[in-house]
Amino acid sequence: MMRYLQLLGEMRNYQLPQAKRAVQGMGTDEELVIIVPDQSMAEAIQQWAAGQGYTVSNPKKSGEGIIRWQVTVQQPKAPAEKPPAGTPTVPA
Repeated sequence: MMRYLQLLGEMRNYQLPQAKRAVQGMGTDEELVIIVPDQSMAEAIQQWAAGQGYTVSNPKKSGEGIIRWQVTVQQPKAPAEKPPAGTPTVPA
């Protein structure tokens, strides 16, 4: 499910903490598109989310007239289940 977080008009020092809370509150099948007014904030969100292990798109400019930047964040894909260490593997 895709959700949007629009942070246009918010104070600059409020945007990153708000984005972090929204990303951390995402469900497993959710995708969050974060919209901010400038490229540097989009890049800061991208760097933080990637550092936390989320799948993140590159910042993308959008809109005409009033420029906006957006970053899409997704939960990381769960790795395939592996058998516990020491468990013998038997070919099928």
